[in-house]
Amino acid sequence: MELIQALKKFGFTQQESLMYVTLSRHGGMTGYEAAKTAGISRSNAYAALSSLVEKGGAVVSSEDASRYVAIPKQELLLNLRRSCEKTIGFLEQHLPEQEEGAAPYLTVSGYENTLDKMRNMLLLVEYRVYISMHSANVALLRNEIEDCVRRGLKVVILSNDDPGIAGAKFMKNSAGTGNVKLIADTSEVIVGLVEADTGQCLYSKNQHLVYLMREALLNEIELIRLRGGFTGE
Repeated sequence: MELIQALKKFGFTQQESLMYVTLSRHGGMTGYEAAKTAGISRSNAYAALSSLVEKGGAVVSSEDASRYVAIPKQELLLNLRRSCEKTIGFLEQHLPEQEEGAAPYLTVSGYENTLDKMRNMLLLVEYRVYISMHSANVALLRNEIEDCVRRGLKVVILSNDDPGIAGAKFMKNSAGTGNVKLIADTSEVIVGLVEADTGQCLYSKNQHLVYLMREALLNEIELIRLRGGFTGE
């Protein structure tokens, strides 16, 4: 991820981010020097430096009040983590719960969005999870799957190749490249395609859909057992 874009995600403007990166790379600078190095106008540079100081990303030199110095990377990261934890804590306390109603069918689009949805399902699952997907996609979720095993959950993986995750039950199938199916706690399901930096899946907590997907998966598991493709743990 580009540095400027990454900093913008934490509340810095484009020019504040540019000034922080410039100061970090070149050391203490005057507004004129920073503007020249970054290739922006002096007025924009001075305004960005001033607001960067207010946000704690830079300080004014005690030896020369016209020079600005970026705070060390380690301090910036600590400040950002502290701010994020405070914001998340506030949201956890004050965000309203989603009202219960008829569970909709939702389309999750985009490679990272789809992976994040599956990762979140694995992190929030409480009892059992059934996973049917190509080994390439299993590898992308390995950390979250291993976490499920560590928490003592039942984990069943249907894939074309054994991922070698101790504690998970592996069953060999012919999962096509990119095809994904994940059922968590018999209460939510995601199914679709994730491959080559693209992704689009259907997600729902609709019990009718979950039931159909679960029955289809259990039938597939039974066929694999009959063929002797079950390896256990």
